[in-house]
Amino acid sequence: MSLTTRLAALAVAAVAAFTSPAARAADPVTISVGYIPILAAAPLFVLTGEGWAKQEGLDVKLTRFVDGPAAIQALAAGQIDVMYAGVAPVVVARSKGVDVSVVANSAVEELVLVARGPLAKLAKDKPAAEAVKELAAQTGRKIKFGTQPAGSVPDTVLRHWLFKVAKLDPAIVEIVPMGIEKTQQALMAGALDAADIREPTITIVRNADPAAAILALGNEMFPGQPGTVVAARGELLRGKADAVQRFVTLHKRAVDVVSKDPKRAAALSNEHLGKGLVEPEVLEAALKSPASKFTADPHAIVAAVKAMQAFQLEIGTAAAPTPVEEAFDFRFYDAAK
Repeated sequence: MSLTTRLAALAVAAVAAFTSPAARAADPVTISVGYIPILAAAPLFVLTGEGWAKQEGLDVKLTRFVDGPAAIQALAAGQIDVMYAGVAPVVVARSKGVDVSVVANSAVEELVLVARGPLAKLAKDKPAAEAVKELAAQTGRKIKFGTQPAGSVPDTVLRHWLFKVAKLDPAIVEIVPMGIEKTQQALMAGALDAADIREPTITIVRNADPAAAILALGNEMFPGQPGTVVAARGELLRGKADAVQRFVTLHKRAVDVVSKDPKRAAALSNEHLGKGLVEPEVLEAALKSPASKFTADPHAIVAAVKAMQAFQLEIGTAAAPTPVEEAFDFRFYDAAK
């Protein structure tokens, strides 16, 4: 860490240290937080559900979004202050002049490529890429892959696997962008051959259809696959640094709970992810799955984010190169340590 970064982190920590609990309780700071309904947002539900945010003088208002690009648009418009969403939309937004920075990480290697129906059956006996080619030859149609909108992490990761890893001919595949919940519905309805999905959708799909096949795990789709981050508007970082510091510190604490006590984390996440339709036991199983890897450290994903940005530039979903480090504000996480 550079001397400048250390001094900035110490300054943030000092402000937090001299803000008394009594003052925080008397004058709570409202922070509007957007999230997409994925398990990587579980730390948010822990820090609010346990009452930690309230104890720290933070009035956290939650808003649900269908995908990362929708969340970043709301943040750019000032409708939310903080978001839990994929890192790719943040980097793309920075390249377009949006004043937003990553202040913490949440999860990595979340996305897994899952197939159902004929493609899943073929993939049981041969490499996934060969299964796709064979199904296309048998049916004479394009093989449908569900994902989220262009510029999102799922879209980027899927394209990387299709064309860089599996080296498939674009003429035999169709990429179908849609929201997270619609992707799950379409996959279960047989409208898609496969989709890159996160938990808890992976567990839900495999419980409903034991014949579903995993075509590729997260690291196979994109090495070191960066995923969900915590990003904040520049105005909030400048005007309410102490509140941001408290939030990031709580997020780090919540990540520890998610990793060590998945049962508790599942119970607190159920209202926001299950809506009474998904049992806490399913969420707990999802938190224990190989696709659930939590880390709060934003430093850990920088190299992979650089690789992802380079690929986005190659495929045209990023407008211009942006120094990746400029999309991160490490001082809050470093002070939390």
